[in-house]
Amino acid sequence: MKIPAKIPVSVVVITLNAERTLKQALASVADWADEIVIVDSGSTDATLHIARKFDSRVIYRKFNGFGAQKQYAVGQAKHDWVLVLDADEIVSEPLANEIIALFAGNPPAFAGYSLPRNLIFLGRVLRYSGQNRQPVLRLFNRREGSFTPVSVHESVRVNGEIGQLSGVLIHYSYGSLHDYVLKMNQYTTLSAEEMASRHKKANIPLQGLRFLFTFLKIYFFKGGLLDGYPGFIWALLSAVYPVIKYSKLQEIQDTEEKPKISPILAYSNN
Repeated sequence: MKIPAKIPVSVVVITLNAERTLKQALASVADWADEIVIVDSGSTDATLHIARKFDSRVIYRKFNGFGAQKQYAVGQAKHDWVLVLDADEIVSEPLANEIIALFAGNPPAFAGYSLPRNLIFLGRVLRYSGQNRQPVLRLFNRREGSFTPVSVHESVRVNGEIGQLSGVLIHYSYGSLHDYVLKMNQYTTLSAEEMASRHKKANIPLQGLRFLFTFLKIYFFKGGLLDGYPGFIWALLSAVYPVIKYSKLQEIQDTEEKPKISPILAYSNN
């Protein structure tokens, strides 16, 4: 599609050491989005260099949770319509064309739009495993919507109807199993802290059932076995995730419930 001019949309991205995928993510929107806003929380790799190559407006902000960080970034945009991307998400050409068409005439008909997202895992698109064309609300009018103020697994809530686009958002979330484990460690910690702040209790006897139920659901009921080896590993790690999350919650609760011992008494011989 020929683009007569850039459309009045601000693309918003939060970053931290995102050099692996940021160039491809920004390249997928740079030709048609009027503005790119990057909110970085202290990258030490080539992230900022890549961002400036695309004439992005770069702002530093200390990270205090995904929901709050993304909402702050949305607030820095100059346009009301924002497309919020993760640094490892790429807008496919069909999706870009759909977004451009939304702004070709009258204003968009909905308060926000849900985009189907496909996950690339171990070098393969997961066609099953519950990850094929998963809808994510990322394009919205910020006057009508905002991010939930949670530390992890944030989402957008809008006041109004939500439209559906068909072009795919491509998610290169994990460059390797090493990347997955690092993210899982970060996310499970944030989730456990979030649950602890809401005084949610861990139920350790249910851990085995959580693991088994999650694995069976993804691998068999959602067709993960049809994704081959990547599908098996995805189901296995996804089943481990809640076990670690609730174990960390239990660890926080155990620490909070331990009696405070005076340093003097702790070293007393009496």
